[in-house]
Amino acid sequence: MNPYKSYFAIDTECRTLADAMKGADVFAGVSVKGVVTKEMVRSMAKDPIIFAMANPDPEITYEDAVGARQDVIMATGRSDYPNQINNVLGFPFIFRGALDCMATAINDEMKLAASHALARLAKEDVPDSVIKAYGGERLKFGRSYIIPKPLDPRVLLWEAPAVAKAAMQTGVARKPIEDLDAYRDALESRFGKSKQLMRIFIHKAQRAPKRIVFPEGSEDKILRASQIILDEEIATPIVLGDAALIRDKIRMLDLNLEGIEIVDPASSPKFDGYAGKYYDIRKRKGVTQTIARNHVRRPIDFGMMMVHEGDADGLVSGLTQHYPETMRPALQIIKPKPGTMTVAGLYMLIFKNDVRFITDATVNFEPTAEQLADIAILAAEKVRSVDIEPRIAMLSFSNFGSTRHPSAQKMARAAELVRRRAPDLMVDGEMMADTAVVPEILETLYSFSSLKGGANLLVCPDLQSANIAVKLLAKLGNADCVGPIILGIRKPVYLLIPGNEVADIVNVTAMAVRDAQENGDDRGTQAAPPAELTTVYE
Repeated sequence: MNPYKSYFAIDTECRTLADAMKGADVFAGVSVKGVVTKEMVRSMAKDPIIFAMANPDPEITYEDAVGARQDVIMATGRSDYPNQINNVLGFPFIFRGALDCMATAINDEMKLAASHALARLAKEDVPDSVIKAYGGERLKFGRSYIIPKPLDPRVLLWEAPAVAKAAMQTGVARKPIEDLDAYRDALESRFGKSKQLMRIFIHKAQRAPKRIVFPEGSEDKILRASQIILDEEIATPIVLGDAALIRDKIRMLDLNLEGIEIVDPASSPKFDGYAGKYYDIRKRKGVTQTIARNHVRRPIDFGMMMVHEGDADGLVSGLTQHYPETMRPALQIIKPKPGTMTVAGLYMLIFKNDVRFITDATVNFEPTAEQLADIAILAAEKVRSVDIEPRIAMLSFSNFGSTRHPSAQKMARAAELVRRRAPDLMVDGEMMADTAVVPEILETLYSFSSLKGGANLLVCPDLQSANIAVKLLAKLGNADCVGPIILGIRKPVYLLIPGNEVADIVNVTAMAVRDAQENGDDRGTQAAPPAELTTVYE
């Protein structure tokens, strides 16, 4: 016996481990391989908890423990079995919280706060990125998942603030943290520029949550995202689809979605009214009343009608379809903003320490100079909404007249139109892509340029070049790609892409809410779609 073991000693008649485990609720082992047998496990109380943490070989193997009885809750220190108890879940984040509030000690209350934070986090929906890191198997709170995974980045955001708060409550913090929410945001910003930017949108959305409709309401990712959207008070989700199927999915996913609205388009009391309105909108586009009713039965068209009629403030869709299938009904039903003759798509590319925007990779195949000017101004407004001052480059294969070609001249003309219509914007072109993003090139070769510091908003001459640029930069540059963000539409319509994760859906929803906050309600005001879009979407 030594002082450390003596601390845990109790007065008992048990003389062996087998004696001690009879009727026990919990076994916590930090000893040596093989000291626990199947018979010992069978002798424990109902729903026994076994933490066999000897490394590299536990006191009893995972297979033997779960083979001894089905109700066991089993954990080891190994990563190749469920419920890895790893000190990396504790010490770095306990110290993070303690150091940030300059604690004079790490007391029991701080350690308990860390434990309770881990326990709460284990009951939260697990991000797709964590699921992928552990082989793609769905992780859900239960016997095989009682503690967060060591690679879960959220542990920092839950544990360190909890430790700091406990330090302050127990009087050992020499530098109390006044705003724990702001502290949590600061911790999240350590994950990169992407998290920092998206948190701006989330906070803005939380000030006045809006009603956002999801046509793909029966998709697991949409429902899981809805849970986060509700918990963080970002929006009120409206999910479309078969109500019975959606409720079954909610139960299967073990979600608490009491705050959402489930709407089945075919049985909705709004159906007849929407079908009639849809017919009025499209009757001169070859749509009969029968066709109108068939279209409105589709969740995407029904959702657009909800937004058009003010029964929802925005729409998020595209997880299971290509973006033209979302864009087409948006332009047919919701229409561009009054006075706006151009609709476009904007991508936000978030690199480790930088953010760039590229347009238009979504809507306009061969935009004119006038359209490009519209696109640049619309994009600049969106860039400013994330508290970034736009610096616009009109891209080409030519630098300031070095090649006399209609395509290059178009970009120069577009830059001039932007300067006339929005003199407060920094814009120049035409210029090559490297000229636009490398300040030294502009400073040494083109010091006359009004573009200073390199461009962060890149306007491409056509859809093809913009789309290629976005896809290459996102993959080769390892950038987080947000978009396409639809510019110029009367009500917020945001597009997802197949493969988006739950976190992406949450972020896009926050952006849609922010747009809805700025738009207000201009229901009933319509503008004709641009002629160039008519051949594509009408």
